[in-house]
Amino acid sequence: MSPFHFSHVDGEDEHHALDLSVRAATWQEFDPILALMVRQNLAEYGQPGVSAASLRARWQQPELDLAHDTWLAVAPDGWLAGYAELQRDTPARCWLAMYLAGGVLRQQLAEAGRLLLRHAEERALACAAVEIVAMIGGNLGLDQQVFEPAGYARELSFLQMAIDLAGPPAAPAWPDGIVVRTFVPGQDEQATYEADEEASADKGYHAPQAFNAWAKRMGLGRPVFDPSLWFLAYDGQDVAGVALNLYDHETGTGWVDHLGVRRRWRSRGLGLALLWHTFGAFYRRGVERVRLNVDAHSQTRAPRLYERAGMHTIGLYHIYCRNLSANIPGE
Repeated sequence: MSPFHFSHVDGEDEHHALDLSVRAATWQEFDPILALMVRQNLAEYGQPGVSAASLRARWQQPELDLAHDTWLAVAPDGWLAGYAELQRDTPARCWLAMYLAGGVLRQQLAEAGRLLLRHAEERALACAAVEIVAMIGGNLGLDQQVFEPAGYARELSFLQMAIDLAGPPAAPAWPDGIVVRTFVPGQDEQATYEADEEASADKGYHAPQAFNAWAKRMGLGRPVFDPSLWFLAYDGQDVAGVALNLYDHETGTGWVDHLGVRRRWRSRGLGLALLWHTFGAFYRRGVERVRLNVDAHSQTRAPRLYERAGMHTIGLYHIYCRNLSANIPGE
C-alpha cells in the first residue's frame, strides 16, 4: 500500500499543516509520484503528459541519481504535497521539473514548491552548476507564487497545440521537385542532423548542438525511437525539410517533435505538406490524437502554420531561468 494520499477534492487542502518534510524519492513510491504528475498534467493540459514508461526511462538515466536528485515534500499525515527532480543538461546547467498536488495552488502548495526549490538549488550549487532552467505550466500559478519570488526570470513561452483526427487529413501538396521518404538508420543520421540544425537556427531559443548531443536529445537508439515516423523531404540530393515524430504508446498520442524547413526551401508550402504527411501517417496507424509544442512568439510564425493545418492551442507553459553563479562560494 502506498504511504501517501491525496486530498479527495482539488482545492480542499487547507487542513494540512505547513510542517512538511523533504526526502528523496524511491522506486517503492513510483506509482503515487506518477499519479501526482498525471494530476498536474491533466490540470494544465487536459491529458497526461507523462506515462509509466517515460517516467521509468527518466529515472533510469545515468544523469539522474534518485538519492540526490529527487525530492518529495510530505506532510506528517502522509499527504504528498510535491515532487521535484533535477537533471544535469550541461556541466553548468540543470533542468528542474516540479509537480505539486491539487488543481488549485493554495498556500500549502506554494510552501511545498518553495521548499522543493531550495533543495534543488542546493544540489545544483553542490554540483557547481551556475544555472537552473524550469518548465512551468501557465495555469496553476507556480510561476508567480514560487519561481518569480525566488528570482527566476521568464525566458520563453510555449503553446501546446493539438488536433484530433476524426477523419482522413488533407493530402499533402508537395512543392515541385520534392520527394519524401522515411529515415534510414545507419545512413541518414548526419544529413538529418545538419538539416534539422539549420532549420532550427531561426528559433529564438535554439542553441547549436554537436551531433552526439542532438542524437541523444532526439532519442536515437532508444527503444521508443521509430524511424518509420521520421520523414525527410529531399530536393535532389539535399534534405530540404524534416518532420521528426514519435508515438507515445501509453497515452495513444502522436507527437510532432521537430518540424523544420531549411531557409532555401521556405515559403513554398513544404512545412504544411510535411505536417499533413505526418497526420496521414498517424491516421493510417489508427492514431487520432496528435500534439506538438511550439514557441508562442515564433520568429517564423509557426503557430499560424499549425492553425492552418487544423490544430488548436490546448495549453501554455513557460521556461524560467535563474543564474546561481553569485551564490557559488568564491565567485
